[in-house]
Amino acid sequence: MDPTQPSARRPLAVEAALFVAIAAFAGLFAHFHQTLNRVHPEAGLDRLCAFTGETPYQNRVLVPTIVRAIESTGLNAKFGFTQLECALVIEVICVVGIFYALRALLAKFIAGRWPPTLWAAAGMYALPFHYVLPRAWPYWYPWDLPAVLFTTLGVLWIREQRWAWYYWVFPFATLNRETTSFLIVVFALTQFGKMRWFELAQHLAAQCAIWIGIKLLLNFTFSRNPGVGEYYADALKDNWTLVRMPASWGTLVLVFGFLWLPLLVFARHTKDRFARRALCVVPLFFAVSFALAQFDELRIYGEMLPLVVLGLACGVENWRGKRAALVRAS
Repeated sequence: MDPTQPSARRPLAVEAALFVAIAAFAGLFAHFHQTLNRVHPEAGLDRLCAFTGETPYQNRVLVPTIVRAIESTGLNAKFGFTQLECALVIEVICVVGIFYALRALLAKFIAGRWPPTLWAAAGMYALPFHYVLPRAWPYWYPWDLPAVLFTTLGVLWIREQRWAWYYWVFPFATLNRETTSFLIVVFALTQFGKMRWFELAQHLAAQCAIWIGIKLLLNFTFSRNPGVGEYYADALKDNWTLVRMPASWGTLVLVFGFLWLPLLVFARHTKDRFARRALCVVPLFFAVSFALAQFDELRIYGEMLPLVVLGLACGVENWRGKRAALVRAS
């Protein structure tokens, strides 16, 4: 479905009201995301902007660089903005962007005016479960919401095969967080069998070269910074201990705002090839997180939210379509 067609257009007043509602949600969400969480001492925004933060936090350099650039213009001083307030504005823009990017992605799979909007709202509903409600690891980081936006845009442009846009945003997304490696996996899974082998290999080689080049550059630039390096080496050992603790699983069930429960039921109804293959990246992300990250820290899974919403939406809408067809046939 092409959302630009007249049948998919919404009245301007409705779109304006929707934008105001999403912007208000984004403002409240960003406020509570900052105020209800703690700032990791090794990843304070002042240290990150001074490029003296500990690794691997300092390697996620995009937002600190933007904040530092705003400071260099004097705009923050002119309007009385602190560094954290600049980061908050960036976060508000990202949350609004997540909604509209997710709606655009869903509109490629789901027909009608309102279903893509309602499913995108489901994505907004799930965000607090990752970044506001969990108290096990209640930390605020400036790269979390931009990472969700970049993932959503990346999947959208892979679906649309808008390679110029995809390759334009991919380096910035990698500067923001290293988990853009999973976008490469999404690309490989969804384009396998669709592209010619040589063309697919060229794309994957280009993305891997960009990712590796940026990571090498960041590692070299911040090689003298304190910290654990690219990742915490004892994460797997710690997670084997945590996995035996009921409290860890009590936290983990909150992931995706419980959307994983209906996904277990409706995933088999997800017939679209692209959505089904992209959804395979979610368990892979969990497996890698168990090996390299704090597996019960819910914020790390936020980037998979667009894929979960996409898989669930396609499954539910396909199931609804089958039931409607059966009713009409009877």
